Amino acid sequence: MKGLFVLAYAITNLHPGAGRGYGIVDLPVQRDQLGYPIIYSSAFKGPLKALCAGDAISDSGRINCKEKPECCCLFGSEPDEEESSKGILNVLDLPLFSIPAPIYDGFVQLTTDYLIRRVRNIFNAIRDLNDGITGILENEISSLINSRNGGEEREVYDIKVRLYEVNGANILSSLPLFNNRLAVSGDKRVIDKSLIIYTRNRLNLLTKVVEEGGLWSEEYIPMGSIFIGGLLVDENVRNTFCDNFIYKLSCNVSCLLSYLSEIFHANKVDKDVYSFYLNIGGKESIGKGLMKVFIGV
Repeated sequence: MKGLFVLAYAITNLHPGAGRGYGIVDLPVQRDQLGYPIIYSSAFKGPLKALCAGDAISDSGRINCKEKPECCCLFGSEPDEEESSKGILNVLDLPLFSIPAPIYDGFVQLTTDYLIRRVRNIFNAIRDLNDGITGILENEISSLINSRNGGEEREVYDIKVRLYEVNGANILSSLPLFNNRLAVSGDKRVIDKSLIIYTRNRLNLLTKVVEEGGLWSEEYIPMGSIFIGGLLVDENVRNTFCDNFIYKLSCNVSCLLSYLSEIFHANKVDKDVYSFYLNIGGKESIGKGLMKVFIGV
């Protein structure tokens, strides 16, 4: 088994929906067991499959495996296939790492000790699977999750944080809303206070009056937020769609990365880092859910 790092940056606000909620927000975002925002693997895998499939999607909204066998090799058979088979690509959850937040002299990327530890678990697992092979994206993520001492004490949302300068995050430094400053807190409230709640309504286009039952609230993860996860490839898995592709997936991790970059129509950012755009979650029609995804070793 081999692994690739995934670093995703929110270009717009995101709504990876969790269905109808029971709290003050009608439509909350997905959260983990401790209540932190997350993009579950199923919500990440679906857009990856669609990106791979391109126009080879049937009327039922499923991949036509005869037209794109490489997609069904990676992601597994579709429900309408006669024989069910597992894909060789395992898509991990995309946990939130940090979220932009205002501070008196600008803004920072805001995270918590828990979020750092959670990402560090994924980071260490992928690094171990790759037997010491290191690359640019690993170094980039390492600069974010490294243990730090000292730091300047500040306040965000009237909650104390430690502010640190991030060195070595060259890819992220090219993106808006990342200015090499990371604020770390032990208090989950700093993340909750950073989320956006939209109140939306549905108007009668003739009367311009809100229709009955047409008022609701939606929760969003703000643009500029950073997520870190991974992709695992188990070359020991075989399915009927892999016969012509397995040699491309049984090579070293750099070769694997090159092949997946073709599958996802990615652009080369550096020697072992590729990027592509992906729509995550709902509300795409109103300009939400666009992410820039980096994959690499």
